[in-house]
Amino acid sequence: MHTHVLATSLAALAATSCAGVRAVSQPAAVAAVKPADAPAPPQEPPAPEAESLNTEYCLGSCAEEQRRFALFAEQIQALQTKQTSSRGQPVQRGFHGKAHGCAYGTFELKADRDARVRFGVFADGQGPWPVWVRFSNGVGWRQADDELDARGMAVKLMGVTGPRSMQDEKATQEFLMTNAPTPVGRNAEEFMVFAHENEKGRVSGLLFAAGHPNTAAPALLKTDPIPSAATAQYWGGGAFHLGAHQAVKFTSKPCAGTAERKPLDRKDPDYLRKDLQAAAAAGMCFSFYVQFQADPERTPIEHASREWKEQDAPPVHVGDLRLPPQDITGERREQFCEKLSYNPWHGLTAHQPMGHINRARRFVYDASRAGRSGGYEPTGFEGFDAPAAPRP
Repeated sequence: MHTHVLATSLAALAATSCAGVRAVSQPAAVAAVKPADAPAPPQEPPAPEAESLNTEYCLGSCAEEQRRFALFAEQIQALQTKQTSSRGQPVQRGFHGKAHGCAYGTFELKADRDARVRFGVFADGQGPWPVWVRFSNGVGWRQADDELDARGMAVKLMGVTGPRSMQDEKATQEFLMTNAPTPVGRNAEEFMVFAHENEKGRVSGLLFAAGHPNTAAPALLKTDPIPSAATAQYWGGGAFHLGAHQAVKFTSKPCAGTAERKPLDRKDPDYLRKDLQAAAAAGMCFSFYVQFQADPERTPIEHASREWKEQDAPPVHVGDLRLPPQDITGERREQFCEKLSYNPWHGLTAHQPMGHINRARRFVYDASRAGRSGGYEPTGFEGFDAPAAPRP
């Protein structure tokens, strides 16, 4: 098992220990971490008060986790069939069924980015990366844009080579985000219960939130209609590796200077799509940040519904997503957008997802992809009136 190390000084570790948080288990010296080092697998549950920085733990046991994840995969395909057939719609993604549109662009790294972020696709000599970005609603069926719902932004970098967490896509790195700092539920067990309740209708979803005020309500309070998908802030939800030795969360928000957008007529069931089309025609920009884990108590890995506050884990600017002016309308673009498949496990082991809810997503998203017979790995901008995709 790879030894966990932490790129902080021993003095910082001592200060953390004095802060009254849970025990921090770390080696006595900081070791060098190579960019291609593999992260450690999750460990069996620790003794109480023994959680460690940058370490994840199985729920119950690692063997039981695998059995439950296989069940979740079956459940999501059943939900796909139920939540679409009951609405007279074709089978779609288990989540984020309705796209507002897909835009191409580049992910450009900051030249003076923090040394701690220089792993994986953020390493020295990498980028700019060609990207496809999909904006969507959160539920797995098509509904009006003013309904209570999460909003998503999924980023697919292309031309990425190196040790990978999954092999169904060969050269991508993906970052999936929603407009809430935390997912619904402390872990995947709670989230899957919510998915079943939410499919029954709004009342059932709200009752679930009322019964889980600390682990579900914070995310569901972010489901009000938004004025524009082009000016929202998005978060990655669970934790991720950044190199084999660090745990981070990530967030993306409009670049400085982005003008506010006036909401269109929310009586139009597709007002977010039409607004995104107008925003894309002018060009869009998002800044991408990571937050480093501060300690196991304030910034936990296995308690996904606990927000990593910015005062505890300040955002570190990594780079910018630049989406040049383009036409995202038309049947061909829409069909291409529907073919794209996103999974937080598509990518390098340097960015491997962490925590129970993310470990479950590997199975659930893969099953959802199979359930709709979807999935397509682009290698460039596919001739959509764009310049040749830049190569890293």
